[in-house]
Amino acid sequence: MRSTLWTTVIATALLVPAHTVFAQAFPVKMVRLVIPFAVGGSSDANARIVGPALSERWKQQVLIEPRPGAATVIGADYVAKSPPDGYVLLLTTAQVVQSPATFAKLPYDPHTDLTPVTLITVSPQAIVAHPSLPVKNMKELVALARARPGELNIGTAGTTLPTHRLNMLGKMRLELVPYKGAGPMITDAMGGHVPLAIGAVSSLQGAVRTGHLRLLGVTSPTPAFPNAPIIAKDVPGYDYESWVAIFAPGGTPRDLVKRIRDDVAAVLQLPDVRQRLLHIGMEPRGQTAEEFAARVRTEIAVWKQVAAAAGIKPQ
Repeated sequence: MRSTLWTTVIATALLVPAHTVFAQAFPVKMVRLVIPFAVGGSSDANARIVGPALSERWKQQVLIEPRPGAATVIGADYVAKSPPDGYVLLLTTAQVVQSPATFAKLPYDPHTDLTPVTLITVSPQAIVAHPSLPVKNMKELVALARARPGELNIGTAGTTLPTHRLNMLGKMRLELVPYKGAGPMITDAMGGHVPLAIGAVSSLQGAVRTGHLRLLGVTSPTPAFPNAPIIAKDVPGYDYESWVAIFAPGGTPRDLVKRIRDDVAAVLQLPDVRQRLLHIGMEPRGQTAEEFAARVRTEIAVWKQVAAAAGIKPQ
């Protein structure tokens, strides 16, 4: 009888997929969150709020590891080539779905070498100006830019596609100055080295609140600046939402992806985490892996269309 019982137990255990058991045990060691930007931007801010909460939930250290450069490609490629075991994850912005439109050849396949796990937060974009620039709103900026085509520089954190779209819809020509991350861009904007900057509200709101930069408009209503003018009022059709999300290496087992996604969703419901994210201008917005994967596919296609319309040839 005892022999039969053990035979049944062993047989049942063998029916459970190994990756399911692995997902249940995860994590048993440190998890690394790779940030493909310089310190100081929205992805870094999200990581420093969500990372410690995940560390507490997992009872393992979550290490934030910046790997900036090449418009997220360096960090994304590192994660894409990491073992698909959940211990190296990419925490990045929407720029990761824009890179396929600007790079002729990526060192990884964005459709198969990165596995979408979940959306963390969304944030409207903001356009800000150094106080020395004689504009107080988007209407005045558009008028000045049209009067001085190509003379006004605007800092962009990484990808330039949203700013190209702004130029197209606003019928103006702001000269784009790309930065590896929001931190260096904001520093230069506050110092007056670039008169304008565009980026997530979460990245720019600190400089606006201290008066170092002047807020000209946002892409959608935000609790951070409830009375801010909406850019589309003066640039019809311009609407861009930045986001921060987590990706795993391609080939990561579905059960493990779901485990990580569910844990991220759980920490996003924590009152302290939600309050801190809202305070920096980010709205917590979890999605299932399937929902987020569909969004990633759609946005990759959309940004390729924008690049083509702007006459941008992938380099």
